[in-house]
Amino acid sequence: MKYGIVFFWLSSMALLNACIDAIDRPDYLINDDRILLLDGDICYLNYPPVSVDLHDLTDDDCIFLFVEKTEHVLSTDIHLDIATPGNYFDDSVDEADRTWATLHPQKLKAGTLVNSYYLHYDNASYDADFDVSDYLGCEGQISVSGRIQFKDPILGIIMRAGVAKRDHLGRTNTEFGFQHTLYCEHNLSHFPGINIVDGCGSDRFVISDDRYTLTFKNNTDIHHDNYRVITLAE
Repeated sequence: MKYGIVFFWLSSMALLNACIDAIDRPDYLINDDRILLLDGDICYLNYPPVSVDLHDLTDDDCIFLFVEKTEHVLSTDIHLDIATPGNYFDDSVDEADRTWATLHPQKLKAGTLVNSYYLHYDNASYDADFDVSDYLGCEGQISVSGRIQFKDPILGIIMRAGVAKRDHLGRTNTEFGFQHTLYCEHNLSHFPGINIVDGCGSDRFVISDDRYTLTFKNNTDIHHDNYRVITLAE
């Protein structure tokens, strides 16, 4: 019996090491005909990662992109934080005008056939002794940028991580999340969503007028950025 236990333990460790290798050596080859163009600092994963929790999948120069669900029928209404074409936000927009309401959010109805793409950026140069005064002083910001052209029109972006009903990102993990991927649930300490304005060079999203192209710039310090892009499955 003890040999069976040892074999099970060794098999489990081999599986764990394989998972760690998947994090350390991701496959950047594009294998999705729904994505027509990737440009900039985007690293496409052919398979969902083991974890997108804080500091589990890091890279200073790479924002990771993977597919969660394709041709998925929504089981419930979901909240899109950005739902219309536009520039959110151009540098010329005053901070007072950078609000969740001015992102033009909308509800997406249950029964809609969609695809879900997850983007995750967590820089590798975070400091374990990070001081909140550095954050307030805009120290340690690292940024990535990129452009994605989809085959299907973009319905919107889910990026707000808050408390209860305001946790739009976390509340859609059940709907879209890959069952073997660990998602961040520590909203008030790890800040997994997007801070639309923090005074330190805010994140920026541009959805083209024809809805097929997303251009973005994301900034992180000790925290990480995560969001979902939802497209119509045609």
